[in-house]
Amino acid sequence: MLPGEQLDVRTIMPEAWKQGCGRMDVTVSTSPWLPEITGLPALLEYPHGCFEQISSRLLGYAMLGSLLAYLPDSQSRDQEYRSVIGRSLQQMDESVLQNGMLPYWPGDTVGNAFVTAQALWAINEATEASFVAPEGLADKLRGALLKVVQGQLSASRFDRAFALFALTYTPADQDLAAPAQDLYLRRNEMGDEGRALLALALHRLGIMAAEQDQLFREIDTPTKPRAFDPLIFTSTTRAEGMRIFAFATIAPKIWTPEKQKPMRERLKTLMSSSASLSTQENLWLLLAFKSMLGTDESAPLMIPDGGALLSKNGRSAAWLNCLLPDFRLKKPLDQQNLSYLIRAKYTTDSPETDREDRGIRLERVIHNVTDPKRTGTAEAPFRLGDQILITYRVNTQKTQNYVALEDLLPAGLETVNPNLAMIQKFFDVPLENSEDRALALSHSELRDRSTLLYFNELFAGSGDYSVLARATAAGTFRWPATQISPMYDSRFSGLSPSSVCVVSGE
Repeated sequence: MLPGEQLDVRTIMPEAWKQGCGRMDVTVSTSPWLPEITGLPALLEYPHGCFEQISSRLLGYAMLGSLLAYLPDSQSRDQEYRSVIGRSLQQMDESVLQNGMLPYWPGDTVGNAFVTAQALWAINEATEASFVAPEGLADKLRGALLKVVQGQLSASRFDRAFALFALTYTPADQDLAAPAQDLYLRRNEMGDEGRALLALALHRLGIMAAEQDQLFREIDTPTKPRAFDPLIFTSTTRAEGMRIFAFATIAPKIWTPEKQKPMRERLKTLMSSSASLSTQENLWLLLAFKSMLGTDESAPLMIPDGGALLSKNGRSAAWLNCLLPDFRLKKPLDQQNLSYLIRAKYTTDSPETDREDRGIRLERVIHNVTDPKRTGTAEAPFRLGDQILITYRVNTQKTQNYVALEDLLPAGLETVNPNLAMIQKFFDVPLENSEDRALALSHSELRDRSTLLYFNELFAGSGDYSVLARATAAGTFRWPATQISPMYDSRFSGLSPSSVCVVSGE
């Protein structure tokens, strides 16, 4: 983000962009919060199909959709967002368990209290935003969450506080004051995030004003660093966002202007790189951002270039799909203190890239089951119909949770079966050594040419997983690097080397 009238893109772009081949989008805005607002499309476009992310997307669109008016290209994507929300509601309805709980992954048989609470909250907000939820879906979730807050279904104190918060959005037959009082007395078991949620719930219920003040006094301290907790999806960043959201929403007496100013700056710092945030971090920071700054209005943008795409509210403009590396404004912008955001997608000249390890090492090993001598190189190409066993060898220095592995197959191959147990019935899947072990797959998705594998737990050490593919088209194809990363911790990741795949029609 650069203040001013002039923008020399080539001067400020990374050197890799200048050497690569691709396109970029350039956005200019009168809002100083342009980079922070772009966290909303990042939230709405998270790729994974778990119900935590599905409900986060639903909440983001229903509660924060007004921020899209600042983004010039949002109108073209709005209908797709709405279609995704409609499909998400239907998927929730199809996945509710008999006890009314939602699982983490579609098809799982164990309910997740956190996901269920967030889903009910999201459905209530979506209904307020004129979406139509499947009949009876909210009632099923509400019934399960009532059992959670009453202790009839097992859940942590934090999950019970979240369930209570979600239940306050719709009328309930049962009195929620008693479980609220019980949670308050046991608040030492739920940490700062649980206290923030409990304060929000009490505020919505209109009860226990003195207790609300006490909860805010207890969380009016710097957020303590913490590791990611796979049970409640917490992180230091999410805790900060949740705490700020509670303060900004309720505005207790101790929420003075002197405290608000540093919180604004802290939000700006936390949201400076939305692409590296998890769904939970992005969601709660955006909620906090809108609660604190949603009423701030910037001036209309005076744009002399008729070729620019304007945002709905006239505060931003964009030049989309521009060729790298050259871009110049046709005319200077006659306004001061503008914000610029530049994003690019590009490839390097080399069809093959090296492995990259950031706490996780990933290798992609190819074995032609039909004929091992055909290895997919120019000298020994695959043939149409060959069955290819693709083995992913993973080594991680520490145990990771909720790990996603994505392989974008070359156009000449398509995945036949991502189910390792099924493959092992028909093919010998060798492990590199006796210490390696087959990774336990939690969920898989096939999208176009992408194979996505999900592992709820990736234990420290080595492990293998294999999928079966088939050669379906002749030609020479680029095979991008396979990538692996925890869904909630961007500090760790791994890339396999990329390669070239050759398939012969003979």
